[in-house]
Amino acid sequence: MSADAEIQTYNTPSPLFGHREIMDRIFNGHQQNRLHHGWLLAGDEGIGKFRLAQQIAAWILSIKDTAAQPLFEDGEGHPHPADIEVESEEARLVFGNTHPDLLLLQPEQEDKNKSGLIKTEQLRKLPAFFAHHAARSKWRVAIIDSLDVVNRAGMNAMLKTLEEPPANCLLLLLSSRPGQILPTIRSRCITANLSPLTSTDTAGVLATIWPDADKEALGLLAGLSKGAPGRALQLADAGVLDMFEASCSLLSDNRAKPADLIALAEKWSAGGARGRPVRQAASYLFPELLLLATLYQMESDAAHQNSLAQIGFIEQAARVLAIRHTPEQLANLHREFGASYQLNERLYLDFAPIMTKFFFDLTRDLRSQSANR
Repeated sequence: MSADAEIQTYNTPSPLFGHREIMDRIFNGHQQNRLHHGWLLAGDEGIGKFRLAQQIAAWILSIKDTAAQPLFEDGEGHPHPADIEVESEEARLVFGNTHPDLLLLQPEQEDKNKSGLIKTEQLRKLPAFFAHHAARSKWRVAIIDSLDVVNRAGMNAMLKTLEEPPANCLLLLLSSRPGQILPTIRSRCITANLSPLTSTDTAGVLATIWPDADKEALGLLAGLSKGAPGRALQLADAGVLDMFEASCSLLSDNRAKPADLIALAEKWSAGGARGRPVRQAASYLFPELLLLATLYQMESDAAHQNSLAQIGFIEQAARVLAIRHTPEQLANLHREFGASYQLNERLYLDFAPIMTKFFFDLTRDLRSQSANR
């Protein structure tokens, strides 16, 4: 059975792994009555930013408005965010996105939302949401998932809330590219930089999500995800594991036929919103392959620490690419592919010519051609 076929979709929240330091900071801030209203949870895609935001929301929304009784007394009172039970009533409401004191803003899943952005009119809901009295707790929480899909107009729509926050409001902003966020937004938030999970925590997350999955398939996903279980989920949902293995095998073959390269490129190039997960997977997997090839070409010790190097078909393809190309050529291929992908997503172009050119460039011995000029 293929690796893709071994993975089943799982919708129930799994236990939260990692990110204890951020929860400690938020817990201590609340305990000292100095919890900042705006937090920017920043880190690589798939490392659990949204799951962490849900955990924090479930925790703070379970704090009841009991003014007559102190919240913390002799070490008792409300538990730490890490200790919130995912099956508690407040947590189930949060994870089901039905809590009346939670506003979750994500890109609307509809055919006309081709941009994949969180619309500005969605963000204009923030002031009215925070102006209402809390229904079940004294807190109200908004999660923006994520600022990476919010344009300048949308960010400006958030400024008033960040500049003049109501009491007992918490705004959790997620981003994998915090450097692209407006300085006016960043300056009004506390930035919490999240690290990728350890290999042990990554394996723990995947085993919890897919307890009956084939261990080899989970090991492949863990290696590909590089400490980002959410990325493993995206790759599994996109169903690209077998296709990526086939791509690496073809790219390793010096006798690869042009027709085979074209056919495989077209498989990575499904259009529209439905094809976006496959294209996103390509935008992650192939640059990572080029990075590993560069490390091999430079004989860097970092190659042995790269989890992708432990996957046989990737290791073989990367070593072949390191023979064909110089580090400069690999860097150019990396940059051109990334730029072409971004342009394709902005303008809704056909991705097939981009992938086809990329595959032909990878199989061409550019180093020998440069030497012969």
